[in-house]
Amino acid sequence: MKVFFCGIILFLSFASINAQQKLAIDAKVNEQVELMSIVARLAGYDEYVNNQFRAYAEDVDLHFGKHKNHELIQFARKIRQSNGIGFERVMAMAVHLNPNLTPKVPFTETAPNKSWGKPTAEEFVRLLKVFYKEANCSEFFVSHAGMYRIAEQRYQKVVDEIDIPWFERFYGERPSGTFNVYIGLLNDGGNYNADVIFPKGRKDIFAIMGTSAADDKNLPVFSAEADLPVVIHEFNHSFVNHLVDENRKPFELSCSTIHNLVAAKMSKLAYGSWQTALNESLVRVGVIRYLFDHQSIENTNRKIIEEKANGFVWMDELFVLLGTYENSRLAFPKLRSFMPVLAGYHIDLAKRVEYKIKEFEAMKPKVVAIGEFRNESQEVSSDIKQITFVFDKPMIGKGSIDYGKSRETGFPEFQKIVGYSEDSRKFTIQVKLKPNWEYEFIVNGKGFTSKDGYPLQDYVVRFKTR
Repeated sequence: MKVFFCGIILFLSFASINAQQKLAIDAKVNEQVELMSIVARLAGYDEYVNNQFRAYAEDVDLHFGKHKNHELIQFARKIRQSNGIGFERVMAMAVHLNPNLTPKVPFTETAPNKSWGKPTAEEFVRLLKVFYKEANCSEFFVSHAGMYRIAEQRYQKVVDEIDIPWFERFYGERPSGTFNVYIGLLNDGGNYNADVIFPKGRKDIFAIMGTSAADDKNLPVFSAEADLPVVIHEFNHSFVNHLVDENRKPFELSCSTIHNLVAAKMSKLAYGSWQTALNESLVRVGVIRYLFDHQSIENTNRKIIEEKANGFVWMDELFVLLGTYENSRLAFPKLRSFMPVLAGYHIDLAKRVEYKIKEFEAMKPKVVAIGEFRNESQEVSSDIKQITFVFDKPMIGKGSIDYGKSRETGFPEFQKIVGYSEDSRKFTIQVKLKPNWEYEFIVNGKGFTSKDGYPLQDYVVRFKTR
């Protein structure tokens, strides 16, 4: 396998950049998506509660707050526990509904999603129709029509950048139905994929994109640089997930082993099974191949390192392997035909994944000292006015510090960022400290990155003032 990788890396220099082609898709705010998000919020689903687009969330709470104990909302709370409804399963129901809240296709044990089940889905929709009338949902949607149009216009700039024909070029097949982008104004940073499969095989695919920022006029804002890779990610699921489902057995043993070794990282991303982690791994490498075809090699490398930091420490190898696939289309006309090669790669990876983890951790920059005192000291002067972190590599980024175990009580009063030293190896923040106080916080890689792109290794700061 090692010899194999030495050979296939040569393919990178021959990777072609395909001319970008356009295919019209309209970004839409969809009432069924908004309605399902509202129900999930009222039912207390964590992923639909913490909204940075505050103005819209507050409007929802004002209009719908009195309906928190509606029969539908009680049922939604119940199936959260019994069926695991949440995240993309909420959106799966949304895209399966017509504007009049009838199902686009008959509900089955797998539609809208395996977690729903036919009886649960049917009862939910019955109650949803009642809720729609009793909560005056139409009135709410009409009153926000102007906001919805602005959101659509702004997100359209992202959608116009999508090279839709790339999906067929890369995967060797495409859905027989439509590509759709819906904007979830209540979904915060949650982005989801869902498919609707019709009786004769037509498959409509949906990327439901969250909204996590607003301007000073309380209107949503989006960025092509940040949002475009996420749209590609969500569309990729429609091409990858079914292949993993169909090829479960060749991957099960190796990917279970791999997942066990990166489970802590995967759990933070809500990827609790090897199947989900494998789906995400293949989806994410697809995004990187897309960026490689359309953007600079620097962006590609940054994305590879970002995914390795997320726990996908094999992403560099998988990127190269998928380059071999792209350049061997006579042998592998579809990703489907390449699945045995991917299965073989994961068998080999399972033997080396611990080394890959250690290799990546060794590349991370580290805090080697604190300028003003020794970490863990119990005799720090409360007169100190600044804290300086000293790194082993030149760094970039605006900085990032999280709570430690003692949460707010151990967090200093940070007053002003002084910034980096001339050689970028020191970062200073002005602080105000209390006497006789225990402090604890974590300097992390969310905002500290080495100039070669690696995130800072977490560094726990603990000290007590005199």
